[in-house]
Amino acid sequence: METNAALLELCPQSPDQDVVAPRPRPGRARPALLAPGHPDPVATPVPVFVVPVGPAAAPHGPGTGLSPDDCAGLNGHSRATLGGAAGRRLRDRLPEQVSAAMAAAGHWELYGTRGLLVVACGDDARRMGFSVESVRPETSPPYTPYEVLTAHEAGLVAGCPAAGRDRLVTRYWVRKDAALQAVGRGLSLAPERIEAGFPGDHGTVRVPGFHGGEVLVAVRNFAFSPAYECAVAVPESLALAPAFCYSAG
Repeated sequence: METNAALLELCPQSPDQDVVAPRPRPGRARPALLAPGHPDPVATPVPVFVVPVGPAAAPHGPGTGLSPDDCAGLNGHSRATLGGAAGRRLRDRLPEQVSAAMAAAGHWELYGTRGLLVVACGDDARRMGFSVESVRPETSPPYTPYEVLTAHEAGLVAGCPAAGRDRLVTRYWVRKDAALQAVGRGLSLAPERIEAGFPGDHGTVRVPGFHGGEVLVAVRNFAFSPAYECAVAVPESLALAPAFCYSAG
């Protein structure tokens, strides 16, 4: 299985392994419904583990037992598709902290691109959208799926310095991909039909609903390392927030 961007011909590259951050305290409360436009100061945290995988990782550190290419192959899987023995084999190849959280969770989802695996745990992960993709080095020839852009976004990319265009297109893509996942649309809706809503590191993406109207989705970008673009999406009506944990083995 490839990453969603690979289906649109994004080409993943090797990662930067310097990913360190403090451990959050995950909560268990169910999310409350919010009135549109009203931010929630006590959103329910959803545990999200970031696992870098590659030659630079310590022998018994992050991603033990996985290769960088394994991460892309795990993208889109969940406890439902990797249950039983397959799920146990996967957990045995992950850091202890991540494995324990997956074993205890009633549901988990995997998002990966070459060299990086993201694991979202808990039933509330079903109500969010995640997308992570590698960014080609600035020295690489352009190879970006411009067909995912609206006309407005294509104009912004055209006005961007050439060295930053691939990153900007990838950033637009992960925002759209995460928003579509958050409302259950996936790739059933052409990404060029929606604006990435990118005023800084967060903003609203308007996704056409299944029965007309629009679903407002709050999307935020997170910087794990310069080698990646990542976005997390939550419908604005839900009080959910990612609680990131950068695995240290």
